[in-house]
Amino acid sequence: MGLLAGSLLLSLVAQARADQTQTPLRIEDAVSLAVARNERAKITDLNVKVADAALDRARTAFFPTVGVGGTYTQHPDDVVAAGKNSYNALASVTVTQPVLNASAFPLYAEAKRNLEAQEAQTVDDKRTLGFDAARAFFVALSSDAVLAAANTRLDTAKANLADTHERVIGQYVSTNDETRATIDYANAIHDVEVDKGQAQVAYVALAFTINAPIPAKLERPEAILAAGKAPVPTATGLVQLAFSRRADLLAHHKSAEAAHDFAAEPLLRLVPTIGLSGNFSLSSDETLLGHGFYNNESLQVTVSWPLFDAGVRYADKKSRDAQASIADWTTTELERTVDEQVRSAAISLASAQTALTAASQALDAAKKSAAETEVLYKQNLAKAIELVDANDERFLAEVTYVTAEYAVGLAYLALREAIGLDPIGTELR
Repeated sequence: MGLLAGSLLLSLVAQARADQTQTPLRIEDAVSLAVARNERAKITDLNVKVADAALDRARTAFFPTVGVGGTYTQHPDDVVAAGKNSYNALASVTVTQPVLNASAFPLYAEAKRNLEAQEAQTVDDKRTLGFDAARAFFVALSSDAVLAAANTRLDTAKANLADTHERVIGQYVSTNDETRATIDYANAIHDVEVDKGQAQVAYVALAFTINAPIPAKLERPEAILAAGKAPVPTATGLVQLAFSRRADLLAHHKSAEAAHDFAAEPLLRLVPTIGLSGNFSLSSDETLLGHGFYNNESLQVTVSWPLFDAGVRYADKKSRDAQASIADWTTTELERTVDEQVRSAAISLASAQTALTAASQALDAAKKSAAETEVLYKQNLAKAIELVDANDERFLAEVTYVTAEYAVGLAYLALREAIGLDPIGTELR
């Protein structure tokens, strides 16, 4: 039952790919789609709105508040008989303007820096999302290449089996050779099916990341692959570049500054708060016999000085100072992490380039060995097992080479990400 469900899933994926346009998807398009459609991009944009709203909220501490109130009272008949109005109405407008509120200044600065931090973090979140799409693109490309190599091996194994069968009929070789060729052909079929499933899964993962239908095929990013094979610049210069470009590092610096602003607020509660309050009221009943409207105005200066608040401000100060120190140390750790990421990525790229060179040499040798063994086999100077082994070695060499080639591309992307560059590009400075 599980195998049936798996086969059905693979067939549905294959059909979905076949239904898409045959225009190859470029890596640039994959990155753009991810940033435009993926939910992570939308969420990080909304986080900026949340931080912006918090800044608006902090700004309100400097602006006046206006309130309007009113009452209407209907008197009973005995009150009217006593000479009072049958009703009275009162309308008032109150305006309160803060003059001095020292605590509001660090809170406003904190909100402003938190907004700057979130804006920088949003830039980095989208950049990271772009790299996730680029990596998924390379994984799908690598899976395609491995599948192509497996299909080539299958074609070769099928041809070898047919040729060996004819030789058995002609009594040039023993039936054991045909048995070996049959085993090789069956193994080739197995590998093709496994690689086909892995390729389809990679395409599904790519489609999920870019939030788009499963692409039919992909276009090789030749420029990026070529850039990945170029000599790697010195790590020290790349680290300095990373310090100036990494948006997540900027976000951490701004968050640490915001934490220090927040820590400065509690002691400012010792400063008295001063405000102005103005009131204008209009009444319909000032005297027992009056029937007109009368107004009243007032202006008040309010001063509040909390001399002792049971120690709350000092507890808040202690806690927030510790939080600010944590933010500082977190930023310092990220700086060291950036240094480690850049140096490690540079080493990995150089290592991947060396491995690709070795894989290229091994592939050339494996192709030559397979061709030579095939000639010897047709001349009855080599056994079927030797031909099978030679073809298997060529297949493994082909897989190793394509894997190494795309490993260079992935290592190049990792270095660009560590430096703080965008996923699309061919420069490392």
